[in-house]
Amino acid sequence: MAESRCLTLSSTFVIEQGSQTSAFLPADDSLQAAGSDQSLTNRDLKVLSVGIAVLDSVYVVNSYPVEEDVKELAPYHRWHRGGNASNTATALAILGARTEFLGTLSSSKIASFVVDDFARRGISTEHCVMYDQLSGPLAVVLTNRQNGSRTIIHTDSDLPELSLEDFRRLDLSQYSWIHFEGRNVQTVARMIEDVDCWNDRQTTGVKPMPVRVSVELERPRAWQEEIMAVAPLADVVFVSKDFAHFMKWEGVDQTLAAVAEHVKPSATIIVTWGEQGAVARSPDGVVVKSPSFPPEEVLETLAAGDTFVGAVVYSLNCGNTLLDAITLGCQIAGAKVGMYGVDGLQEVHRKIMGK
Repeated sequence: MAESRCLTLSSTFVIEQGSQTSAFLPADDSLQAAGSDQSLTNRDLKVLSVGIAVLDSVYVVNSYPVEEDVKELAPYHRWHRGGNASNTATALAILGARTEFLGTLSSSKIASFVVDDFARRGISTEHCVMYDQLSGPLAVVLTNRQNGSRTIIHTDSDLPELSLEDFRRLDLSQYSWIHFEGRNVQTVARMIEDVDCWNDRQTTGVKPMPVRVSVELERPRAWQEEIMAVAPLADVVFVSKDFAHFMKWEGVDQTLAAVAEHVKPSATIIVTWGEQGAVARSPDGVVVKSPSFPPEEVLETLAAGDTFVGAVVYSLNCGNTLLDAITLGCQIAGAKVGMYGVDGLQEVHRKIMGK
């Protein structure tokens, strides 16, 4: 890493690590400061989700439309703020994390719903880059009432991707965790390198707990193999079943083994596998599994994977064990597919926690 890049990062951050996070933090005696205050301190800091936000127009249809010149009635329609990082931020905020979204946004009238909905959820967008003359990404989502599947018709965004200079305006001392959507690969890699450099520079008093970084390997795209260059930089790597199939990995075990060859020794790997639930591998090689928690009726799978990611990041950031974290992720994601939207998830979380 270039020394000049490190010199641009000068904030100071001191925080103690609680004992429960040892399952996913690197083995470092200076980070093993005991104390139950770690999760509370993390909750005082923000979790940042970096990526894009999309304006979704969601139609629930009785069956998938046939290719004929006909009109069909949609029993239900709603506007939805989508996009992987945006959805992950929503899950984090619903569960109680201080949450910020970072990306490029449009201030046009058509995109005002996106900005307003972030505010409604209590998600900060204070460092987002706003563009006046551009509309931002749009999508039409068809949710099949028969099985809950969704078909997404997406327009390419006219917004620029977030730049490294935009990211460098952040004060990293305000964050305990930064999650990156799997896109804009080369720039995201440099952003993570900046976070690593910032972590290395924190030398005041006892060695502080670093800002944790997670990335997702989720959606197969033409450039998706490039995202493997980001995997070695992250502390936690999320891998979807779709991505594993795209990479021609057969089953969870092969996926864990394949990803382990690309990540750093201190990284945690988390693989979601649909109805089979989720499997995670800690830095010491211990593998833990959670079943899925399907609802009585599948209504909508839209944003379920992003909701899982948000719930797991929330739980790990609170100092919970890796098994507890992926179990919560499966529970919250399972509840999500049993409802339209996400407005019932806060109550689901309360019930899970026995509150």
